[in-house]
Parts: sequence; C-alpha cells; structure tokens
Amino acid sequence: MHWADYLAERSARRWLCGIAPRLASGWRALAGDRALWPEFARHTAAVDDAVRAERELVERGERVSDLMLIAGHAHDVWTEATASGWAPPAEPSVWTRNEWTGLRLLACYHLASAEPHGPRLPRGAVIQRPASADTVKRAR
Repeated sequence: MHWADYLAERSARRWLCGIAPRLASGWRALAGDRALWPEFARHTAAVDDAVRAERELVERGERVSDLMLIAGHAHDVWTEATASGWAPPAEPSVWTRNEWTGLRLLACYHLASAEPHGPRLPRGAVIQRPASADTVKRAR
C-alpha cells in the first residue's frame, strides 16, 4: 500500500470513528427492535450497490479502496443531513424505520467495519439479525 493510500484510509477510518459515538443509540435500537432490521438490510444493500457502481463506473487514475468509497458515501449523507438540521436520535426508542439518515449511516459503518483497515464496530453493536422470540429451533 502506498503511503498516500494509507493516509487516505486512515482519514476515512478516523472520520467514521468520529461519528460512531453519535450513532450509538442506533445500535442499541437495532438490538432491541426487530422491526428495524428489514430497513437496515435495505440500507446496507443500497450502500453496497452504490459503492460497487462507483467502483465500476467511475474511472480513476488510481485505485480507491471500498473503505474510502463507503466513508465518502457516509460523509455525503452526514453533511447533507446535518446541513438541513438533522441530528442522530439520542435514544434508542426514537429510532424508527423512517430514520433514513441514521440507518443509512449505520449501514455504512457496518460495511466499513468489514473492510481491511476499517473501523471496529462499537462495543454493543449488533451485526446479526436477532432471533425472534417465536423462533423454534428444530433438530433434524
């Protein structure tokens, strides 16, 4: 990895880590509300598609890592939302399926955490869909 690539990835990771504390209630909301998971999954798929399209369709002289593309997407979402007065919900109970910006940013963070040199998921972040209370395990 070239030193400039290392610095760019470090900057992307640091920016994501900087917004992580403001999104902490979103991870708690996902852990406690199964109704948020389908929307979170849609956002995750949409970010993945956006990154793939950017990687494949935008010509660049140098390769750009997916971590940088994800962080760039998250930065654009964050910048536009905060400029129009949005702030992340402070309490898990306020997160709903309609919390587009917050869920999009959680999806970005989740995808970024899976990348080499990506940020670590915050403690307490749920990364797998919780089992429903009515799920019965069957032995075969």
